[in-house]
Amino acid sequence: MRRILEKIYLKFFVASGFEYARYLKDKNRLHSQGDDCFISKSAGLPDPYLLSLGSNVWITDGCKLLGHDAAVIMVNVKEKSHLDCVGPIVIGDNCFLGNDVVVLPNTRIGSNTIIGAGSLVNKDVPGDSVWGGSPARHIATYQEYHEKMKRLSESFPWSPLLKRDGSYVFDPALEQKLRQARTEYFFK
Repeated sequence: MRRILEKIYLKFFVASGFEYARYLKDKNRLHSQGDDCFISKSAGLPDPYLLSLGSNVWITDGCKLLGHDAAVIMVNVKEKSHLDCVGPIVIGDNCFLGNDVVVLPNTRIGSNTIIGAGSLVNKDVPGDSVWGGSPARHIATYQEYHEKMKRLSESFPWSPLLKRDGSYVFDPALEQKLRQARTEYFFK
């Protein structure tokens, strides 16, 4: 009964990835978790006890963080063996995993790193970098990415709206103005 109530609570009362991350942290579901994380409810974390997250880690829709190789179960049945294949996933501070990223066991993702959507992380990824592809490969340094996004953002006519104090994430009061400006710009 408790499990059913928990599922109902998560489905209907936990609306955002920020709330879900706080829920996981409050329940000590992961091996360790820093502050200000975003974990999509659609992310697959089948082995949370093998997952260590730093602060400001974003795990977006469809990501799968696998601390195991389940193929060993088939091998155990076929060979009548008792093998195990598991390993930790460690993600540093200030990391972003785009939609549908898959991270395999025994991998470390260094701080200040972006993993592009649809990537497969099957080895350690150094910090201060941007990776993408399947398997993931180095695309740019974090600093190169930041400079590129800065130039792009400054080229948009709504750039002055983005230069404000306070929240650096979604701001509901500003969102309608941004949507209108973006629509006019891209679909004029």
